Amino acid sequence: MKKLLLFLLLVFAAFTLAYAQKGGDEATSQQKSQEIDTTEVNWFPYDAGLDSAREQNKHIVVYFNAKWCGYCRRMESETFARPDIIKMLNKDFVPIMVNGDSKKQLNIDGYKITERDLAQREYRVRGYPAFWFLKPDSERLGMLNGYQQADNFLEVLYYMKDALYNEMTFEEYMKAGGYKARRKG
Repeated sequence: MKKLLLFLLLVFAAFTLAYAQKGGDEATSQQKSQEIDTTEVNWFPYDAGLDSAREQNKHIVVYFNAKWCGYCRRMESETFARPDIIKMLNKDFVPIMVNGDSKKQLNIDGYKITERDLAQREYRVRGYPAFWFLKPDSERLGMLNGYQQADNFLEVLYYMKDALYNEMTFEEYMKAGGYKARRKG
């Protein structure tokens, strides 16, 4: 009887230990999934990004590019390589990438359009890179053309993320010291 009791106690202890380890692994896994990736921007396709932005109530950055575009490659290797920009895009925005030359078809709430037509017809993109900023409900806020140095792009991201466009122009925001001045205040 004592041997059976000892055996059951050992089995119970083993299961308890295994369950505790599994729970710890799940907690660690959840914690890791809540950490923001700072190694690369997690770009969404246009149609999926719009849905995600609505669900998460996040602003959208649409990055229009082309494979042949040298300044696009420079944006990707310099500006989009900075951990602070990567973190902000992944945490506070839904970043969307659209290849302006692609014939990949998108399905936007039943409306079918290629990435190329989206860029040229819907957004009137005439040069690359180009960035459109949208509210979470897809309302268009504004466009930014051309290569953007990291510090300048970061200023625009803070301005958009904090919806400061409701309070002041971007020029007023910059005259007031930009995001660094707002963080001190």
